[in-house]
Amino acid sequence: MGIEYPIIQGGMAWVAEHHLAAAVSEAGGLGLIGGANAPGEVVREEIRKAKKLTNKPIGVNVMLLSPHADDVAKVIVEEGIKVVTTGAGNPEKYMEMWKAAGIKVIPVVASVALAKRMERYGADAVVAEGCESGGHIGEQTTMTLVPQVADAVSIPVIAAGGNW
Repeated sequence: MGIEYPIIQGGMAWVAEHHLAAAVSEAGGLGLIGGANAPGEVVREEIRKAKKLTNKPIGVNVMLLSPHADDVAKVIVEEGIKVVTTGAGNPEKYMEMWKAAGIKVIPVVASVALAKRMERYGADAVVAEGCESGGHIGEQTTMTLVPQVADAVSIPVIAAGGNW
């Protein structure tokens, strides 16, 4: 992903804006802009503002339940973003477009079944997020979910949430 440290900032809705994403990327991790429920043009502006603050890689998190997800998915391609994470849904309908643009796709998953499905559809990695973390999804805690997902897929697994 072109980062110095194996640290990926969460795409937290309304918190992960351009200042935070650029700062994390400048520090050597991967900063993410949280698309949340924002329209595509708002996300575009956040991306452009972040790019003024850093020349290091930044990514975008797409909240798939947003009514603006289709527009945000296109903006990511148009703005040359190279890493996208997704939450609150299934990114299958965007995978072909993103992969054709050379984007690394890293869905957030709350189950082994979804992790396997995302691997089949070409995800580059998955984020295993337990029920106690920011996404408030699933039924398993991060400490139990991560090893199960890691055993079930051959792509990289990133742990999110929990009390590490």
